[in-house]
Amino acid sequence: MLNLFVKHLRYRVQLYLLPINFPLFLSVLPQSTTASMYRSYFMTMINDNSNQNSSGDFTSEEWLRYTRHLQLPQIGVSGQKKLKQSKVLIIGAGGLGSPVALYLAAAGVGNITIVDGDYVDVTNLQRQIIFTTDQVGKSKAACAKERLLALNPLIMVAEIKEYLSIHNAEDLIKCADLILDCTDNFATRYLINDTCSQYKKPWIFASIYQFSGQCALFTEKSACFRCLFPDPPTDVADCNTAGVLGVLPGILGTLQANEAIKFLTNLPCPLENNLLMVEASDLIFRKIKLNKSNHCPLCADEAHDYKIDTTNYNMTCEINGLDDGEISTSEFNLSSQHSSPIVLDVRGENEREAFNIGGQHIPLGLLSENLSLLDQNKTILCYCQTGMRSKQAAVLLKTNGFTVKSLKGGLAAFLKENG
Repeated sequence: MLNLFVKHLRYRVQLYLLPINFPLFLSVLPQSTTASMYRSYFMTMINDNSNQNSSGDFTSEEWLRYTRHLQLPQIGVSGQKKLKQSKVLIIGAGGLGSPVALYLAAAGVGNITIVDGDYVDVTNLQRQIIFTTDQVGKSKAACAKERLLALNPLIMVAEIKEYLSIHNAEDLIKCADLILDCTDNFATRYLINDTCSQYKKPWIFASIYQFSGQCALFTEKSACFRCLFPDPPTDVADCNTAGVLGVLPGILGTLQANEAIKFLTNLPCPLENNLLMVEASDLIFRKIKLNKSNHCPLCADEAHDYKIDTTNYNMTCEINGLDDGEISTSEFNLSSQHSSPIVLDVRGENEREAFNIGGQHIPLGLLSENLSLLDQNKTILCYCQTGMRSKQAAVLLKTNGFTVKSLKGGLAAFLKENG
């Protein structure tokens, strides 16, 4: 019976039956050796015609790969063509960037650029699902590109092994159809916001903190990130310092990818001019309406030309000149053994209880009010989990007259070297 059905369908295909029916037929064939042979036969039979199509159409392999999208009336052929022709810029290949990149590549977004100057660390693997253990120490951007092309070799992927900065933001953003912010700091988000505003580019923002997350779509018509956050919060920690539920960036990153696919295919995007707030602990989702601020330097009616310069984005520890107070693990070991310094753990209580290498303990948030507990005549060696909080502690202590050094890379680096 199957042979007769296929024989009849052969003539229908040769009469140029619409290609959309081809993947639908293949999807219902029985999973057998005979059916596999027929799949191969029909793919070969229409491949020549498919490969001669214009750049906006699909090869037989693309028809088969994107069948489930083509079946959706909301996407269909026209929507899938839009995805294929789109250029997307993903800034950050970490917890958020992992699901964003994987889903957009799988969906058939034709041109993806990944920007990240970081390297894979073992502490990333708890949530950054695009990487594997054997990639520790390698470029995140390069590893992400390799993974995406393994998932979908029919798309184009570019890697930028740099952090987004004032020096490359304009060149990268102005060429993209959509930008996805998968970073973890306000300095970069302001840079993305301001550059996108200048070039009238849409971008999708997401952030994560412990069990909480936020997501929004900013466009030329909507409020902007500076309307939402006129000034950078001073008391917000990143994943390195506050911790994060491993699955949370997967939830928020998937929401970003969802909005991206809808935006690129001209479907309604409910997060345009709205902020989605996610509480994973209670499984609560709330949506808040955003409004343009009359005081925003970009959106106000009397807004003047906002100048993008380095001083607007100097919010990282490195720019503030903390690197000169860092020491390596080997230097830390020598100093602690021979010069009788004060070893100071500036992590939280839970982290301290889980593991520590001794020394005095004052959490970073309590340090300014407990300076009297430290001997100003001794050198202080600060450490934390990754080296970020200890650098902040070093600045505070140095400002108050202490001689201080910070363990570069924190306990993560210390444990690697000392086993």
